[in-house]
Amino acid sequence: MRKHSIKIEKTAYYYSIGELNNETNEIWIACHGYGQLAKYFIKKFECLEKQNRFIIAPEGFNKFYINGYSGRVGANWMTKEQRVDEIDDYCLYLEELTDLITKQAHQKCKIKIIGFSQGTATVSRWILKTKFKIETLILWGGRIAFDFNFDLYKEKHSETRNYVVFGTEDEFYSQENIQSYRKELNDFKTEWISYSGGHAIDTKTLKLFKN
Repeated sequence: MRKHSIKIEKTAYYYSIGELNNETNEIWIACHGYGQLAKYFIKKFECLEKQNRFIIAPEGFNKFYINGYSGRVGANWMTKEQRVDEIDDYCLYLEELTDLITKQAHQKCKIKIIGFSQGTATVSRWILKTKFKIETLILWGGRIAFDFNFDLYKEKHSETRNYVVFGTEDEFYSQENIQSYRKELNDFKTEWISYSGGHAIDTKTLKLFKN
């Protein structure tokens, strides 16, 4: 048996809040977690809406039924099957999408990235490949990619402001897990934010980044 692959065109979706024009001076790119859809995920970011700010939520390519063979649908960024190709595909997608949007924004537009849950690994892999200067990186309710190259990140994004956010009652990460993870990131210049809540985007905490 031989394995084969071909590159094809695929339709990608994203949702937005705000107006995109040559006065847009801030772009937010928010990547959802496992089993979520961008059209619902982006609603969490309505609290950040502001003049000259454009917020987008790209959607993972992989769609599936959450329970059984019908009903609610979710999306994910990758699985362990053909993982290298899936990583390359979504990194290319995020890069081309960012390129498309920034060309329509102000020349000195700032880029802020937030990844939630599975989206944390997603954005951490893409940020190592991107040509864009990233002003802020927020990793929320998830771990950075296990194969993340810290030296490369420091070289490419030494001026990026890094944040890690976890709820105190996160169903997937105990406080012991979080403290262990914090030690792993000891050399990664990061501001840690904690809030009372579970594995979700907490609006009150998100508003800390509004200005």
